Amino acid sequence: MSLSKPVADFEIPGHRLVRPLGKGGMATVYLAIQASLGRPVAVKILQAPTDEAITRFEQEARTIARLQHPHIVAIYEVGRTSDGQLYYSMPYLPNGDLSKMDLRDSPARVAAVLRALLGALAHAHQHGIVHRDVKPENVLFDQHRRALLTDFGIARASESLRVTREGATLGSSGYMSPEQARGMDIDGRSDLYSVGVVAYELLSGDLPFRGADALSTAIAHIEQPVPRLPPMQRAWQPLIDKALAKSLTDRYQNAQEMLDALDVIDGRRGAVTKSSSHKPLLPKPALRAMPPARRRALAFAGSVLALLVVLAAAASVWRSQTRRTMVAQTPPIADARVGVAKSSGAAVAKADVIPPTAAAPASVPTPMPVTASSVAATPSDGAAQVATLLGQGDALFKRGRLAESRGDNAAKSYLAALKLQPDNAQARAGIGKILAALRKNIETAWQSGDADRVRAPVKTIDKLAPSADAAAQTAWHQARAQLAADVGATVAAAAHGGDTKKLAALKPLAKALPATYPAGFDIARLDSVPAVVAPPHAGSPMRDASGPSLVYVPADGNAPAFAIARTDVTRAEYAQFAHATGRGNAPCAEQNNPFSRMHGWNWSNPGFAQSGDHPVVCVSWNDAVAYANWLSRRTGQVYRLPSETEWLRAARGAPGGSPCARGNVDDTSRQSKLDNDRWPCSDGAAQTSPVGRYVQSTLGAYDMYGNVSQWVSGAGAFRGLSWRDGSHETALGRRGSVAPDLGYTNIGFRVVRVIDARHPPPA
Repeated sequence: MSLSKPVADFEIPGHRLVRPLGKGGMATVYLAIQASLGRPVAVKILQAPTDEAITRFEQEARTIARLQHPHIVAIYEVGRTSDGQLYYSMPYLPNGDLSKMDLRDSPARVAAVLRALLGALAHAHQHGIVHRDVKPENVLFDQHRRALLTDFGIARASESLRVTREGATLGSSGYMSPEQARGMDIDGRSDLYSVGVVAYELLSGDLPFRGADALSTAIAHIEQPVPRLPPMQRAWQPLIDKALAKSLTDRYQNAQEMLDALDVIDGRRGAVTKSSSHKPLLPKPALRAMPPARRRALAFAGSVLALLVVLAAAASVWRSQTRRTMVAQTPPIADARVGVAKSSGAAVAKADVIPPTAAAPASVPTPMPVTASSVAATPSDGAAQVATLLGQGDALFKRGRLAESRGDNAAKSYLAALKLQPDNAQARAGIGKILAALRKNIETAWQSGDADRVRAPVKTIDKLAPSADAAAQTAWHQARAQLAADVGATVAAAAHGGDTKKLAALKPLAKALPATYPAGFDIARLDSVPAVVAPPHAGSPMRDASGPSLVYVPADGNAPAFAIARTDVTRAEYAQFAHATGRGNAPCAEQNNPFSRMHGWNWSNPGFAQSGDHPVVCVSWNDAVAYANWLSRRTGQVYRLPSETEWLRAARGAPGGSPCARGNVDDTSRQSKLDNDRWPCSDGAAQTSPVGRYVQSTLGAYDMYGNVSQWVSGAGAFRGLSWRDGSHETALGRRGSVAPDLGYTNIGFRVVRVIDARHPPPA
């Protein structure tokens, strides 16, 4: 009888090693079972025992031990293995890291991940700790799909001993801030830059800056402008621009600022603009050019405006002082329905309630209410504000106003109090009460069989839980795990019983949690329940998981239906393919210029500036076919290049007017002496333009009338106008054929998704 080979040639006291999980330059991580609790844990073992490595490893353990936060991976135990190696154990997180996820179709999930990261970094920065290596591989997901920040191996506390040489850099070049790339001292703003890089990658599928090696990538962070996001993600561009600003002073100054900007993007708050009152209404040259009488009139108007501003400020101060006096001196005004003192939040006996008429004499102005939305703008004592907010939260809780999305509610009041006093135990307990009440709502809805009414409170509690007290968080995590198991068991029972109606009702909740299924249950059963989707019509938007945005082109006589990509394949999308497959670069040339091949151009360097949202060029017809095959494997559906007939069907409906308004063509924005047939207009682009910039066809396909020509089926065949084609060509008439193994500076491609009985349209 042969014994199985041990996992390692050492032992860890109190643990049974199961298998290695991963290895880095300094340490190896193992999956182990902690014997005393029977729980799986991850054990990180130092295996490069230099003095510097030991210092870093011990510093990492101390750093994480100081940071107790729901979105930071905690440490369970620190010790030494049987052969003297340093180790520490931490939770085992089985759901992988962020680098394995494609969230381009889910901006809400992108926002959720960024919130978790920013919350974790805010906590670390408050403790004087800079992470210095924020990247997708260091963001792990727990059993509830919550993001947790890990790997503080090169983090540095402001007061800690320096463990790197002056001018040395640590971190990952693709995510490194300009100051970190230079080896300068850094602060939390460097971490926020890295979060900006992660945000760009999650939204576009590619890094904002790339180079042939780590050094050239670092230089790109320092020198290159911030790239543009794809058209569907343009709302995020201001956040990306500010997060990736080269100058520290132009960047977000702390994590809360970046969270506020994120709130604007996903609709949690309105846009916040800085006051421009310090700027002159007119530039100085214009003022000097005005007639004297008009300048005097403008000066008088400015004086009146300034007086009004002073009076308004004085009135605001008077109202604030009156409000503080009323809060401090006026007896409590109780809510007649619940007997809660609104000025202090303290519960009072009904016999002690003073009627409002007695509490507020007519000679004293009635104070304006202090609400969770107005408290930040009220210049009053912080402790008084917190007390008022806590009282309001208690009163709203008793009235059943827990966490409604609109209007004042208890959650908003408690959260506003925590913003002023992050460690306020009463506010955290208040959030805990809300969690308990919402849990009862979930239990009632679940027991009544109403799965739709379960999802919303689960989502609300997930958002509020990090702000609750520890006991409430633990209770919710246990209740959530039980709910996931209950939903999974119910789904399995419905699947075994063939109850398709019940399965369809449970499907959204099961996926949102996600549900925990009984052993042996095939989750594919859940996905086999057909969704109720309206049949597609001409121009219907659709998309496969991990596929491009498509539009539906219906059957036309004997010509079958298909779906075509709304835009050309971008550089960022092609970079994903090249990275995943290791495909080399095709040689590239200008059409009708055989000597241009001597330049050594390729898709990542086509001889002119491009960013990730520009159409990829300098890819051969063979490259385009290989990309479509890779996309087919990635999505599980069939993608290919369009036929010429399909391309023309998708391009139908070209609008009239100037060709420079319809697309990107050879026009006066290019000043080459070789061009003698340019259109007498300007489309705003000298070479390629970002995809989605120009008009759509009738079916909703962008850039069919100029930007790049596009490969079609038939070796080396292409259709359409490009930025190099002038007035002698028409948008739908331009066609040609070239060598299929050679790329060109003006030819890109888009893909078609096959639709037939075996490959129905995506929902």
